[in-house]
Amino acid sequence: MAGVFGGHGFTFLFRHDEGVITRGLWWRGTLALLAPLAVLTLIWIVIGAGAHTGFDVSQAVIARTGLTYLYLLAFAACILLIGVCQYNLSAKRFRARGRPPGLAGVLPLAALLTGAAHWLAPRLDGALPNWAVAVADVAMLAVIVWNLVDLGFVEAQGRA
Repeated sequence: MAGVFGGHGFTFLFRHDEGVITRGLWWRGTLALLAPLAVLTLIWIVIGAGAHTGFDVSQAVIARTGLTYLYLLAFAACILLIGVCQYNLSAKRFRARGRPPGLAGVLPLAALLTGAAHWLAPRLDGALPNWAVAVADVAMLAVIVWNLVDLGFVEAQGRA
């Protein structure tokens, strides 16, 4: 895998936020994180409906619901790990751009808050209005565009 990442290993790219990287390396690392996230999300979309059951269900449905929630726990853990990896990767790129590396936390935080809004809205019976979820979506899209432009398209300021 080090060949794909220009001689850099997993530990340097995803487990530590020190150092600087090029925009090409940031793209490769980001795509490497998006691949498992997309697969895990598609699985959740397919099985997530199994998390909603009433009281008049059979044992088979109860077992399926339990397995669905077990997957949800694993999915949540993976999302958090991918968010940490993306933070570490982006912190290096922000540093290479001459910006504070702490800005790398904006994308994972926005993603978690947007995901929480989508998950909570149907469960709060109107307490979280649809327009609030739409605002979260727009804010998330703005953060994604900002990260893609700033980290993926603009050249570093002589540090990477």
